Amino acid sequence: MNDRTSINIKDGRSTIKQAQVDILEVLYKYRFGSRKLIANLLKINEKTLYKKLIVLVKHSLIGSKLDNKSKIKGLPVAYYLTPKGLKFLQSLENHTHITDKIIKSSYRDKTSSEATIVHSFDVFSQILTLKQCYPQLKAYLRRDMSHFSYFPKTLPDAFLSMSVDNSTKRFFFDYISDSQERKAFFQRVYGYIDFFDTDGWSVTNTETPVLLFTCENASTERRITRLTRGVISKVDPDEEVIVYTTTKRALDNIDREAAIWTSIDEPGELISLT
Repeated sequence: MNDRTSINIKDGRSTIKQAQVDILEVLYKYRFGSRKLIANLLKINEKTLYKKLIVLVKHSLIGSKLDNKSKIKGLPVAYYLTPKGLKFLQSLENHTHITDKIIKSSYRDKTSSEATIVHSFDVFSQILTLKQCYPQLKAYLRRDMSHFSYFPKTLPDAFLSMSVDNSTKRFFFDYISDSQERKAFFQRVYGYIDFFDTDGWSVTNTETPVLLFTCENASTERRITRLTRGVISKVDPDEEVIVYTTTKRALDNIDREAAIWTSIDEPGELISLT
């Protein structure tokens, strides 16, 4: 990729450097990001990043969002790609995956709720933690998955894959907040199991992904475990569905052994993804 990428802006002389394109690509993938999260992913200083963000905001390639209510709660500024920023990325070589449909849907990002933004931050942070623990891990977020037909209609927060001992392990990852409604979660799990049971995943000729649920706290984890068992019992799928749960706190404090996950079939044992 070139070190400098031209873009037509007001004075006709400005250019967007590759380091700024990298920021745009991060926001394309994760949809919303804070300065700290973006800096951690790109491994750059926050002050340096801030200067680049200001330039991108100035030229309307990204937007920033922080209302008074969120500010009082101590939430950071949320950055997101504007339609103009998406169109710019779309115009670059090897960016044909950015469709007009994605650009059209991005118009609602500037009015997204605090809950949506906080959820995006949590998913972003947790994927970063998992990638630090498992350097070989590849993560595909919802915009990435939207280009493929072999994912369920209701997409997980992320699709994860990593090579372990000459084989590839795959996961559907979701972050479950304490405010997650019972019905919505039930429908999500039911949708996954029905998708697997009706051969939706079989076109990939790979093993069924493990379902990973990171829960906001231990109480939520217990509730999610009960609900998931209930769905599996009701659907009675033809093939085994493996489900692991953990808590946000456990993931935040993950150690080298990374044994923080619990199988809903063997709740007394902590296991690693490898």
